[in-house]
Amino acid sequence: MTEQELRDDESYRPGYSLAAERIIEHIEQNGLRPGDRLPTEAEFAALLGVSRSIARDAVKTLAAVGRISTQRGRGIFVAESQTFSPGLRGHFKPTNVEDIMTLFEFRAVQEKAAAELAATRAAPAELMTIEKALAEYAENVPTRDYPKLARCDALFHSSVNRASHNPFLLDAADAASTLQREVVAVAFGGYSGGPVERALEEHTEIFNAIRRGDAAAAGAAAAAHVDRTRRGYQEEIGRRVFGSDTR
Repeated sequence: MTEQELRDDESYRPGYSLAAERIIEHIEQNGLRPGDRLPTEAEFAALLGVSRSIARDAVKTLAAVGRISTQRGRGIFVAESQTFSPGLRGHFKPTNVEDIMTLFEFRAVQEKAAAELAATRAAPAELMTIEKALAEYAENVPTRDYPKLARCDALFHSSVNRASHNPFLLDAADAASTLQREVVAVAFGGYSGGPVERALEEHTEIFNAIRRGDAAAAGAAAAAHVDRTRRGYQEEIGRRVFGSDTR
């Protein structure tokens, strides 16, 4: 895809995210493994037919979500740390709508189970950690500081997952979160998934159910939160691609 083609598709995604997708394809098509060296930014620019600035932003995006590692003075490498199985990585495309929806389908099951278990197993200190993450999210809602909101959102969900006291569930949640960060960075250019006020209300509902030990309510609230977020992404795809909703 040339730089002109990248610009032509900017109504859906910015050029750097399309270039990032092509870098992912380069890694997969060449069978590169963690630790393997990748082309330089200049080489990627020539390979993809884009400017150095687009290639640089694509590399930064993939480094931020853990797909690649940039090492000063050494080069660019496929990231060593992977929290997902090679099989899962090989089948998941962060720009494929079906894969994105399948990821949300899994997250609905996982988050529901984690919230139900947390409601019956969370220790007082863990409840305080969840509440702190919730409070930090609320503090950043008025300013719309999306990077901070994203970190607070991740902390809230990871705290609930840890409170489930199930290491297998926690590992699965970490893998799903890694993939979702790729979706947000590569396919959506930072889109948050919908109104942050709504997310705060949903987080609060989940926490309150966990705090009072109501497993059924906690699970239902978590599943509803993920489903609403999924629908937000569907609608965003519709706006960007078709200029309408895809519900």
